[in-house]
Parts: sequence; C-alpha cells; structure tokens
Amino acid sequence: MSSKDNELRGTNRNKSEDSSSSFLLGALIGGLVGAAAAIFLAPKSGRELRSKLNSQAETLKEKTVHLMNKTKTPVDTDEDNYIPIGGMPKAASESSVDELSIRKKLEEAKKAFEEEEYKVTH
Repeated sequence: MSSKDNELRGTNRNKSEDSSSSFLLGALIGGLVGAAAAIFLAPKSGRELRSKLNSQAETLKEKTVHLMNKTKTPVDTDEDNYIPIGGMPKAASESSVDELSIRKKLEEAKKAFEEEEYKVTH
C-alpha cells in the first residue's frame, strides 16, 4: 500500500464521519422545528385537548358497553324456553297463553307446509 492509498482512505473516513454527523444535526434541528410548529399550531391547549380526549374516550366506552349488552345473548337457557315440535306438549296449566298461541301457529305452519309439500310431490 502506498501512502497515497492511506491518505485516500483517511479522507473517505473523514467524509463519512462528516456526513453522518451532519445528518444527525439535521435530524435534531428538524425535530426541534417540528416540535415548535406543533406547539404553536395546536388548536387547543394541552389541558383542553386532554380533557376533550378523556370525555370522548368515556363516551366511546359507554357506547361500547351499551352495544355489548344489547348484543349479548343469554348463555343459560332453560328447557322451559323451548317449545317441543312434534313431542309431548306440556300440560295446559304449565303453559302460558303466549306458548299456546305459538304452538297453534306452529301447527298451522306445519299443516301448510305439509299441504304445499303434497302439492309439489303429487
């Protein structure tokens, strides 16, 4: 290696160190300018903005809980809630009026279905 090559390597190393330090300096200045612009151009003060964000977060939380409760299905289902179709009907004393009307409508629907099925097959 000649002394000229050593000088060239030293010069390249110095240029590389200069470019990296100038990049860091530019990034630091850019960050400071950006922070200053954000502070001066903010539409509200920090306290007002935090207060507004907290109230909106609380509203969002309440709406989420409301929707969750609205869409939540009961996990525990009793057999009393089911209406047997074609099985043994419950005694009339145990059934409420709504259950009886539902059973009648189910029987009517079943008859109508059987009639339509008969028409299609015959």
